Amino acid sequence: MNKFVTEGLGRTLVIELDRGEKIVEGICAALEEAGIKNAIVGSVVGSVQKLVYHRPTDMGAAAADEMVVVEQPMEIGSLTGSVFDGAAHFHFVAADPTQTYCGHLEPGSETMYLLEVTMVEITGCNLERRTTPEKVKKLFEKE
Repeated sequence: MNKFVTEGLGRTLVIELDRGEKIVEGICAALEEAGIKNAIVGSVVGSVQKLVYHRPTDMGAAAADEMVVVEQPMEIGSLTGSVFDGAAHFHFVAADPTQTYCGHLEPGSETMYLLEVTMVEITGCNLERRTTPEKVKKLFEKE
């Protein structure tokens, strides 16, 4: 186990993404424009028309993932995750009338009518993600 201590929470940024806007790209662009490099997801409400995500496929020693693309009207039930040093790591739950989808949200995912995302800045943070030999992106103190 690793533990990292930060100073606290800073500004809150409310982002409204409109129809067709890219979710991961839009959140990261809004954070960058606000000068926020480290943040956590506070809340999300809205709908999506395209999900691009990956999910694990086996329990091997190294991560093995499957990429999935779903294009249809869906309600987003949750979005959780963080941005460290400008790099996003988001997981989601979304559903259409018959199925529920869950996984690691990838760039290319799109808003349907509206997606309202609240991001909360983390202050006093000096972390970055690095890919380990097991193909897992883990947090490390920046050098």
